[in-house]
Amino acid sequence: MPCKQAHPFDRSGLAALSDIETREWRGLFSHLEKEQSEFLAKEGEFRSREYKWPPDPLHTWSRVWEYPYTYHHLQQARNQGPANRLPRVVDLGSGVTFFPFTVARLGYRVTCADIDPVCATDIPRAARALPHAPGAVDFRLIEGDTLPFKDNEIEAVYCISVLEHIPTFESTVAEIFRILKPAGLFVLTFDLDLRGDSQIGPVQYRKLKRVLAQHFDLLCPDAIVHPADLLTSTDGPCPVRGPSGLARAWFLAKQEVKPLFGKPPALAVPFHLCVEGLVLVRKQDGSSQQS
Repeated sequence: MPCKQAHPFDRSGLAALSDIETREWRGLFSHLEKEQSEFLAKEGEFRSREYKWPPDPLHTWSRVWEYPYTYHHLQQARNQGPANRLPRVVDLGSGVTFFPFTVARLGYRVTCADIDPVCATDIPRAARALPHAPGAVDFRLIEGDTLPFKDNEIEAVYCISVLEHIPTFESTVAEIFRILKPAGLFVLTFDLDLRGDSQIGPVQYRKLKRVLAQHFDLLCPDAIVHPADLLTSTDGPCPVRGPSGLARAWFLAKQEVKPLFGKPPALAVPFHLCVEGLVLVRKQDGSSQQS
């Protein structure tokens, strides 16, 4: 069913500053902050010392938009589906975060999939430590270029700021097409490089959009965002200023002291980035269209 555009997130396209000034965003973000706080309160029961990513992803710059955006569309899809069954959804490139447990509480069976073997230890531990009914959370390790799922096994996939870091994203997109059921949902967010320092510049962007169009149709229309309204960051992975300025300062302070405890600091490369979200549906003809 196409987006009805009754909500600021009922669209595809670039993230806007005005999105995070809306009542709808504030409601979603407040809910997700509560969910993440409950997750972090249990962190000592599952977090491995080897885990290398920030434990507070919700306040890392573009995630303040990406998590609410993705959650909204998964919630909409769940509300439109049958109430008496738990659809299968894959968190592709999951890491170990609060988000799959929040999605499970919507009524999904969430499978986290990642190349990091630390996740294979921490996700099952977290699933035992955190209540997430009525759904379920498990983990599958990605080895090689093939996703560990059968053809047409999955109802939905979401991928949050991961695809742009995969050099051969064409094969990953084809794999997502393969594992999704016809008309399956694919919610994708990714960073775009505005200066030429990072992975997705203009050439790769055009290539990515062509590859996606071979396998998927837009479920929500692509909306135009004025350049002055773009949600951007010149701090790379650091949290954004504005709604999370204190979180950003705390993030930077932690990077200064990490070497004292034998831990590498998180990257703070001064990329100039914006972020795009796409709400896609798998083509139903049983095979991807070749351009």
